[in-house]
Amino acid sequence: MIKVNRDKNIGKVLLIVEGLSTEFYLLHRIFTRIFNYQFEKLDRMLKYGKFNEQEGIQSSVFVINTKESAISFIKDTDEFLESMFEKLIEEYQFPVDRAAIFYIFDRDVNSNTDTVLIRDLLRSLSSSRENNGFNRQGLLLLSYPSVESFVASNFIENTFNLSFGTGDELKRYLNDQKINQCKITEESIKSAVIEMDYALKQVGVTEYNLDHFSDTNLFIFNTQEEKYILYQNYRLLSLLCVILLDLGLIEVIDSE
Repeated sequence: MIKVNRDKNIGKVLLIVEGLSTEFYLLHRIFTRIFNYQFEKLDRMLKYGKFNEQEGIQSSVFVINTKESAISFIKDTDEFLESMFEKLIEEYQFPVDRAAIFYIFDRDVNSNTDTVLIRDLLRSLSSSRENNGFNRQGLLLLSYPSVESFVASNFIENTFNLSFGTGDELKRYLNDQKINQCKITEESIKSAVIEMDYALKQVGVTEYNLDHFSDTNLFIFNTQEEKYILYQNYRLLSLLCVILLDLGLIEVIDSE
């Protein structure tokens, strides 16, 4: 059973994404339409927006870009990202050091080519609120092959049984199936959580620790990489729903 906690105090949440459109749209829809939170964004062109503005709030969500659309730009030495953090703190009074931080990236074989770096980041960015070997807290969550896997999991049963090599291939498939992210609802989000839970069990993950997610993250990554080496494609899986579980917005309750 899936339980939705709509009035949860989630504190301050910072989401770091690579894309300029899809991720911003999805996260805006989730956090303002399905869950009623204030939502701010600052993209890599420094275009700022505030949505669903609320007074005297404890909970809010801020979404920012990395310098370019590649996972290498989340290294702890990246000057652009550090400057973005400083801007959030100084200009927008957003407490980065006290926020839950999530990095949302695609497993894109074309732009994210350094598997050694990806594994290192999965080890270091293992908790949204704790610093485990990085210069600040953060949890890295990948989508295989792209964030459109999350869209698919809202509407297609057993999405993990589908395989695609690239995000572009998946986008074309969703377009052909007339599956659109603008149709995402609370009920479809529940389906996405069920689909992710099913996928994790299929790869052999029956339990995991969201306070230290690195072992699970690496196991999933290595399993998917083995499949890509053999067949040049990935099983559809997005870990975006981990954000909702980690924040306590959604709970998976096992029925006895």
